[in-house]
Amino acid sequence: MPLMFFLDRFPDLNVVVIGEAMLDRYLEGSATRLCQEAPVPVVTLSNCQNVPGGAANTAVNLRSLGCQVSLISVIGDDWEGTLLRQALLRQGVNTDRIWVDSERSTLTKQRVMDGANLLLRFDQGSTETLSLDIEQQIIDQLNDRIPQSDAVIISDYGYGILTPRIIQTIAHLQSQFPHTLVVDSKNLAAYRGIKPTAVKPNYHQALKLLGETDIGDQNRADWIVAQSDWILNLTGATISAVTLDRDGAVILQRERSPYRLYANPSCQSRTIGAGDTFTAMLTLALAAQAPVTVAADLAAAAAAIVVHKDGTSTCTIAELHSFFAANLKA
Repeated sequence: MPLMFFLDRFPDLNVVVIGEAMLDRYLEGSATRLCQEAPVPVVTLSNCQNVPGGAANTAVNLRSLGCQVSLISVIGDDWEGTLLRQALLRQGVNTDRIWVDSERSTLTKQRVMDGANLLLRFDQGSTETLSLDIEQQIIDQLNDRIPQSDAVIISDYGYGILTPRIIQTIAHLQSQFPHTLVVDSKNLAAYRGIKPTAVKPNYHQALKLLGETDIGDQNRADWIVAQSDWILNLTGATISAVTLDRDGAVILQRERSPYRLYANPSCQSRTIGAGDTFTAMLTLALAAQAPVTVAADLAAAAAAIVVHKDGTSTCTIAELHSFFAANLKA
């Protein structure tokens, strides 16, 4: 069955995204001289872009691929939160389920760019655990939305949104209403009891999961394959898609041979958010009943498209059609 067959099913899917919504700000300009006060570049700003990041980037990727999205998150009652809501609405993502907490500040990552070169990033925003009141509001939203959904994505950056009670709620709902459930988290072991459909660790998250800090000169993909049983058992997942940036990805499944995906190397500043794109496409394809290898190929193609764009970007169905058409001709 052709890859594109499954894309036609996306508009019928409804996906819940729960996690840390962030604002990605890009301060763009040119650095042509050094500052007199210190040996640092002076950047003359010419443009500023505000785009959704974190769980919000996952949500806009899902929306750009044609499905319906319910984004559940928390932001602050501040200027950055307003900018984030505006950026989400511009890309067709409803913000009614994003709770505003006056005691928190919106997670924001600001990048200073000299053309395509990243000079500096500074972060701000609340990272403490949610208040009990906001936590209950999130739980109520999950109880309302998950039973009506086709898939759930947990986008956990470790900034306080995914509390133990919220994780327990998702586990309970998953046992009652089994869905395609994909976890992208810096602490994958916390979701073992949920038994996710898939997890998407990057290389460093896989190292952390396995209690390793370095593998020396070993081939990264080969090493990940050798740890397949450990990764799947520690996460409780049926599928683990371990992304390896310039080395592509390895798809691990229980009692199946690993599936290798390759990538064209790209400038590091252009890979921002590519993992969110990969997660969004993998989830949709699995929810559309695509075989795991087909879902992985679609996810890799979507990520390949966004890494050739500047900053935090999304992939569209039209771009996927063009991508596969070009590769078939090659």
